[in-house]
Amino acid sequence: MNAHRLDELITAKLSGTLDKSGQQELAALLEQHPEWRTELGLLEQYWQSAPTPEVPAPGAFDKIMATALAPVETDNMPVVKRMRWWKWAAAAVVAGLLGALSYQAWWHSGQSAAGEALVATRNGERRQVILSDGSIVHLNASSRLTCQLNAYRREIWLEGEAYFEVAPDAARPFTVHAAHLNIHALGTAFNVKAYPGDALFETTLLQGAVEVYTDKTPDNKIRLRPYEKIAVARDQLRELPAGKLEIKPVVSKAVVAKAGMLPALDSTIRETAWVSNRLQFDSVNFQQLGILLERWYGVQIVFRNDAVKQYVFSGSFASESVTQALQALQLTEDFHFENKGTQIIIY
Repeated sequence: MNAHRLDELITAKLSGTLDKSGQQELAALLEQHPEWRTELGLLEQYWQSAPTPEVPAPGAFDKIMATALAPVETDNMPVVKRMRWWKWAAAAVVAGLLGALSYQAWWHSGQSAAGEALVATRNGERRQVILSDGSIVHLNASSRLTCQLNAYRREIWLEGEAYFEVAPDAARPFTVHAAHLNIHALGTAFNVKAYPGDALFETTLLQGAVEVYTDKTPDNKIRLRPYEKIAVARDQLRELPAGKLEIKPVVSKAVVAKAGMLPALDSTIRETAWVSNRLQFDSVNFQQLGILLERWYGVQIVFRNDAVKQYVFSGSFASESVTQALQALQLTEDFHFENKGTQIIIY
């Protein structure tokens, strides 16, 4: 959490909104991590003498992002290196490109016919990407993100799941379109889950404020408060007016009151635990859990016993392999499985 908090403090410092207590907190963090002082100094140097934006050399931004998004192999799955936005900015300063990239370039893993920037993940793969406006997007497995950023607006289209940490910019609205839901945000942190095959679509707010509306009723917006979410059934979303969307608490008011303001990214909250590399599930049947395990581990789950599909599980996995995860589930329910590498047979 120190690194995440440092991002917030540096953002406030550079924008001139860091108060006295924030300055003291930043100084304490830099005292604990003196290696961050050099990177902060580079970014301050750029911030104070930002060049006039100009179009970078063709392919220059692609080379930077190819390095930033290069996968790192782990025992269980590929994970992309975590690079905080201000580290990426400092690297761009050295390359002499950041000023131009802030307005002219898009990050991408591929290019669509319409010229929109896009990135996609496979089952078993999660990525963190930094948009050219400084916003951070964590993209869950089997997801697809399309982005258009310009001087007037920031538009995102999502299939799958993503956690957004939006850089404040009142002049350029930040809007995420997922299925038939639309989420308008300014300087906030929220999670959107909208897999095409899932029964429920969810928007969960952790920090700041967002307005949610449907395609059908763009003038009828619902405002979420921190630790609230909207969940709607896929088969109802197309025709459901925004006023009928049900707001649910992510954690109880008593928990928030007792703990004070919870951190924006709390790994104990089911909706965002995946961002901290933890798969958490509560009262889901085995068939639904099988879908989650497929995305998490990049395997195919095949059920050979329909009765087993109805078993209900709650729990969480972090560093466990898929075999270890299934063995843990066997402690509570009677079933057997066979691991064939990329395919798991459950019977």
